[in-house]
Amino acid sequence: MPESRPTHGAESDPWRTVGPPTMDSVCAIVVTFQPDAGFSDRLDCLSSEFRRVFVVDNASSALRIRENDRVRVLQNDHNTGVAAALNQGLRCAGAAGYTWAITFDQDSEPVEGFTETMLASARALKTCRLLLGANYVDVHRRRLAHHVGSQGYGSVHRTTLITSGMLLPVSFALAIDGFREDFFIDSVDHEFCLRAADHGAGVFVTREPLMRHAIGAPVDGVRWARALSSAHPASRKYFIARNALWTVRLHARRHPLWSLRQFARIGAEAIGILLFETGRFTKIGAFLRGIKDGAMAEVRRAR
Repeated sequence: MPESRPTHGAESDPWRTVGPPTMDSVCAIVVTFQPDAGFSDRLDCLSSEFRRVFVVDNASSALRIRENDRVRVLQNDHNTGVAAALNQGLRCAGAAGYTWAITFDQDSEPVEGFTETMLASARALKTCRLLLGANYVDVHRRRLAHHVGSQGYGSVHRTTLITSGMLLPVSFALAIDGFREDFFIDSVDHEFCLRAADHGAGVFVTREPLMRHAIGAPVDGVRWARALSSAHPASRKYFIARNALWTVRLHARRHPLWSLRQFARIGAEAIGILLFETGRFTKIGAFLRGIKDGAMAEVRRAR
């Protein structure tokens, strides 16, 4: 079984240039692909929170964004995938002098004061060796993502985070090869967090919910339908299954409990498809192909 390698000895320290995050040193990176009509408002919200927002667009057909002193658009001529777009944003952020970034999905909306609260939570941890996620309200499931007790600037340890709302040091992320581009989409965030932890990162999430975030598409019906169904298209079902199993194969030895939970996640996804989603036969076929490739296809170890 392949596994991720921690940094030891001969490899250079990926933390050697990392200093504490400040309002001047942190930027936002948001990846877009066919965003909805509300994206321009969410972008305005982001640009009010950050000195610079890098929008990496994966060949959206109708996206029109006017650049200004706070917003820079990186336009791809084809869909490179979430992971490659995030890495592209990280490289541009580093070249522009930003040492920290917070990554976002196109459908996330931060609250007012988001960045200041994130930085206060990071300072309270008294270390620069960290990834810090923003707790959020899941719009479609109508619930708080992390129920972690009292509110405030505090944070709690987590094994992995989602991409959106993740504060990370740019040079460290690039030193460990960034997000895995062979994953394309799905589990790129979980795999990155596990690999970052192997290189000494503490992984935390804020107690206070700091953004609204939509996972998948809206699902009508009973509570169980919202809990089990993400209503993603068949192409996403393939990557959900394949990449979850790839991540398990890469990290099970060092993160066994987290890896065991992924089998429950795969089972819940299959149940959600069969019971609550339209196009279930096409989706379950794609999901089964993902399971096959996730279990049998070769997957390389990252740095």
